[in-house]
Amino acid sequence: MILWRRIRPFLSTFVRFMHISYLEAKSQYQGARLGLLWIPASTLIFTAMLALVFRHSDTMSLTDFFLYVLSGFTLWGFIQDSVNGSTDVIQKKLEFAIHNNLTLAGLFGKLLIDRLFEYSINLALLLAAMLVLSPVKFGLELALFIPFLAIIIPTSLAIGYLVNILTIFFPDLASLIRTATRFVFFASPIFWVASERGGVRAFLSDYNPVSYYMGMCRQVFGIMPLEASAWVGSILISLALCTVGSVTYARSHSFVRNIK
Repeated sequence: MILWRRIRPFLSTFVRFMHISYLEAKSQYQGARLGLLWIPASTLIFTAMLALVFRHSDTMSLTDFFLYVLSGFTLWGFIQDSVNGSTDVIQKKLEFAIHNNLTLAGLFGKLLIDRLFEYSINLALLLAAMLVLSPVKFGLELALFIPFLAIIIPTSLAIGYLVNILTIFFPDLASLIRTATRFVFFASPIFWVASERGGVRAFLSDYNPVSYYMGMCRQVFGIMPLEASAWVGSILISLALCTVGSVTYARSHSFVRNIK
């Protein structure tokens, strides 16, 4: 009972923010017949193009490669929005937060829920595609989905705050960061297979942090075999980011609230 009383406020806030995210996303597509279905539809079209036109794997069937690309691209959308969507949060949305009685942490939490809402829609597309194309991939690995979320959620929050603090002190970094994320898209194993190591791919697979999160995601859905290095690498990177993010927040949130 005591545990439930402690958890209940967080669950209530999560459900309320998810409902708000739904209403906001719905309003963006209110003039379209498909409405919110445009989110998974656009993901499906783009990943199908990547899998069919830019196929770079000879070790996977077309079906497996499509699921490989789809799983990677859905996670990439979450990662990209964590970075690009955080470059001007404090500069442009702090007054919105104050008007709605949100703390600074609450503002970033609200934006995190927005990202999770869109990611959940694309995850539903991934699960549907797996059910149709390769239902045998559903296995015990799905139990790792909760630890997977426990890793990426605080990491997304930490990245968002750190990126925004950097752009406050160095405004020109906002454009540089957006450009860098486009480069990272091609440098990450989204539409090329990390296990097919050789040359530049081997380097990127080992030293690009995104590759560890991609590997972890694909292992959860049975698209790639379990590999401890992906989880260990992701956990270490996340711990470092969350530690730096926590220290930065503790030392900066008091003066950040006064920024106009």
